Amino acid sequence: MGSFRRPTGWALWSAPRQVVVWVLAVEVAALAATAGTARLAPVDAAGLSGFALLGACLLAHVELSRTIERKREIAAGSGPYLSTTSVWNFAAVIVLPPVLASAMVVLGYGYMWFRVWHRRGTMKPHRWWYSACTVLLANQAAVVVLTLDPGVPATAGAVAVVVAAGAMRWFVNYALICAVKLLSEPRTRVRDVVGGFGEQILEVGAMGLGLLAACVMDTPAVLLVGVPAVLAVLGRSAQVARFRKAAETDGKTQLLNATAWTDFATHALDRTSRRGGTFGVLMIDLDHFKRINDEHGHGAGDAVLKAVAKAITAGVRSGDLVGRFGGEEFVVALPDITAVELLAVGERLRRGVAALPVATGHVSISIGAALAPENGLTVQDLLATADAAMYTAKHSGRNRVEPAAGLLR
Repeated sequence: MGSFRRPTGWALWSAPRQVVVWVLAVEVAALAATAGTARLAPVDAAGLSGFALLGACLLAHVELSRTIERKREIAAGSGPYLSTTSVWNFAAVIVLPPVLASAMVVLGYGYMWFRVWHRRGTMKPHRWWYSACTVLLANQAAVVVLTLDPGVPATAGAVAVVVAAGAMRWFVNYALICAVKLLSEPRTRVRDVVGGFGEQILEVGAMGLGLLAACVMDTPAVLLVGVPAVLAVLGRSAQVARFRKAAETDGKTQLLNATAWTDFATHALDRTSRRGGTFGVLMIDLDHFKRINDEHGHGAGDAVLKAVAKAITAGVRSGDLVGRFGGEEFVVALPDITAVELLAVGERLRRGVAALPVATGHVSISIGAALAPENGLTVQDLLATADAAMYTAKHSGRNRVEPAAGLLR
């Protein structure tokens, strides 16, 4: 709590200059926009009653799902974390005066700070404040869209306006979160920041429930009671999807692990074989990795593994499957590729890794290449053949691509 009371001590001020400027600009814009829209509609007794009802649902939602939401935030990693409390904020934008819709954001973020983030000590105050401001700014963008046809939707045109307002609210919030992450970590790939498709489906579901909540505001309040429970189930479902992804992913490099890669590659090979296509496998081993660990430490070795994983991923096609087979071994499955193309990809990967600017100095890889049906009809056969070719590359001086026997005839 002490750090929140002393903004001058926030970690924000030690961030790169462009991050500080961006964060302050967004916060000023959010406050200015909130003040500007506050005059669009007066606050009356009905508005206060609606605020009380939606606010109670929001607090119940936080209590029911705070453990799940905390896990989602941690699992988001470098990607954006979108809270499912957006259901109540969006409902408030639709049915409440803008000033009360803004107050709903303050209520939700304030309550989550004291009940979730502050207690666990995992969210910094400046991050909390920036996140609240992105939602405030997104809300005001939605309010502007809703002025085209205000009120709870009753016609096709009104529904279209509300949907457009929801899309605008999502886009503004999402873009602001992604932008600050990219500014904070300029070397991070855009696709790592943008986040997974499952997260966006969850956000769409939350916005849809927000529209539903807005539509039933004039009916008995008991109809809203089930919405927090539905949101808790949605959050748990998203968590199951994340656990499944975690079970398939190598924690150090974020590539497919050996089991998941083998399963996916087997399915891909079956599909390719049914249509008479070819299927390539590259077995890749990092040269002298033990020496890197011994001379520079395991932390430096881990950094090299991550850099090599990124270089391999960047050097293959979007439909190819990249995995880590443990230790310093990587593997790539390449459907519908010729022998010449397969070796060209291997050479591109070799050059890409050799050019990596890593702290341990020059790194290199040895690669073995195998192709179905020439070198085998199953993934296991291709792996064994490519592995043998890779060891031939190592015995021939390392830092080279070696085709399996009979690949180039």
